[in-house]
Amino acid sequence: MKVLEYSPGFRTQPQARLTRRAVTVGLVNNMGDAALKVTERQFTDLVSMSAGDIDVQFRLFALERTPRSPRALEYISARYDPASAAMEGDLDALIITGAQPRTARLSEEPYWEELIELIDWAKEHTASTILSCLAAHAAVLHLDGLERRPLPEKCTGVFVFSAQPDHPFAGWQKRAGLIPHSRYNGLSRSDLERAGYDILTSSHTHGVDSFTKCFGSQFVFLQGHPEYDANSLAREYRRDLGRYLRRETDRRPARPKGYFNAEAEADLDALEFRAREEPGFLPIEDLSIVGALAPTEAPWRDAAISFYRNWINMIATSTRHDAANAALLTRQPAWVSVEAYQET
Repeated sequence: MKVLEYSPGFRTQPQARLTRRAVTVGLVNNMGDAALKVTERQFTDLVSMSAGDIDVQFRLFALERTPRSPRALEYISARYDPASAAMEGDLDALIITGAQPRTARLSEEPYWEELIELIDWAKEHTASTILSCLAAHAAVLHLDGLERRPLPEKCTGVFVFSAQPDHPFAGWQKRAGLIPHSRYNGLSRSDLERAGYDILTSSHTHGVDSFTKCFGSQFVFLQGHPEYDANSLAREYRRDLGRYLRRETDRRPARPKGYFNAEAEADLDALEFRAREEPGFLPIEDLSIVGALAPTEAPWRDAAISFYRNWINMIATSTRHDAANAALLTRQPAWVSVEAYQET
């Protein structure tokens, strides 16, 4: 497996002649109750598929100040540790998910102080941390004072992004690739570059997809969602259209671009026409068609696996974790599987 040369502060050395290596990755799942289980499954499945010959111990954490229903709290209590426990253990890396925003200002989110404390800890105690979507926006605001900017319309769909060819982490994708996005806000490329961030993947039309910066730990920021399932954008569009039909918002939802095939687009045109002409008369049950029109396969899956495989390999070959890996290997650790469960 190729060993990456990485940015200052994150040096690698030739891979040892070991049959197995091990890393411990913590997932801080901050998604809302409705998406909690599916987000957990998406990330655990993707890490599992990307691990290759590396043993990955996967631990689940949740921010305690995120408002939850009693049912969600019961589920979290059975499977998750509090995020504060992540700072007490010996994690090699973190993945911090986004969340549905509750306030106009990120610093007013109920979990803000807890989140930035975790980010500050990760700078000094992880080899690398991935920050996804809202977590990426929160991190750059805290670390460098960069404010996200509202977009004229929700950026939703599957878009082509090109990799910066001379970036050490671009080995996962030397050419243009597809990545799903779903966000109302974005970060300016010029602001990021002035603050010392390296742009990894971007598009002239849809802006920055991913970017990196070393804070001692190598932070990787994702505005997109490579972990998404094939039907994730359809579920979100159905949710947003349902809110519109229930008149919880007067904004007609943006349809994911580059996602549905031509036949599905025609069916959705007819559905949206009915919703627009008679928003109070279209039964919510009719929205079931949206899920049925979703693609059956995710064309971004191979790129996502390659990205996470490179990330896991980078962590495993970090000099700061060689001793820890050697100790784990002497105990011949077994692969830690993710318990299967039914989404309800």
